[in-house]
Parts: sequence; structure tokens; C-alpha cells
Amino acid sequence: MAAENSAQDFHKLAKDAGNKLRAYILSYSSAATGIFFLALTGRDAQIFTPLQKVLLVIALVLYVTTAVLCLIELRVDARRFFHIAAQLERDYQDRSWAEHEVYKTRRLGLIYGSYVSVTLATAAMVAFLISRIT
Repeated sequence: MAAENSAQDFHKLAKDAGNKLRAYILSYSSAATGIFFLALTGRDAQIFTPLQKVLLVIALVLYVTTAVLCLIELRVDARRFFHIAAQLERDYQDRSWAEHEVYKTRRLGLIYGSYVSVTLATAAMVAFLISRIT
């Protein structure tokens, strides 16, 4: 029984860490998107090279994509927990976990998609900044 509680504790810690990471990625992407608007309203926006403009557009689209993926993942996670609760209210023999597996798969895809998009957006932004320095 102690091992079971310990495993449950670690599952809870893993879930909490995942939620914090998702919140950080969502905040980072939202803030980065806002910074674009500040940067593009200044006088410097007129002197970007074509490559710099492309890098800015790519980074902006990817940051927005990351924020959208995180929000969709939050919705899928909420639906997944609602489904779990609904199944636990049923008799043991009437429970079905097929829909839960669909939510788990979607959620995992959205999580990895947000990791990829935020990494690519950051890489595009770093490339933009390097091109501005050189």
C-alpha cells in the first residue's frame, strides 16, 4: 500500500510539473507575440532585410501556433478528466476507457507539437537577432 501511495504521489508530481511547463510555454509564447507588436511599431521595422522579415513572420506564426496548441491541449485535458470522472461514476463492468485513450493520444500530440513549435519559433527569433547584429 505504501508503494501505491508513493507511485500516486509521483504521478501527481509529474502532472503538476507538466502543467507548470505548459503554463510557462503558453506565457512565453504569449509574451513573445506581444513583443513582436512592440518591435514592429517602431522606426526599425522599415529597415528590415527580406530575410529578417521572413524570420520575423516565421517566428510570429510559430509563437501564435504554440499558444493555440497549448490552449487546445488544456481543453483536451479538461475533457479527458471529465471523461475519467464520468467513467469512475459507472459500475466497474460498464466502464469504457477507449475515449480516454483518444484524449491521451491527442493531448500527447499537442504537447509535442507545442514543444516543436516553440523551439522553432525561438530558433527563428535567434536567427533574426543574429542577422540584426551582423
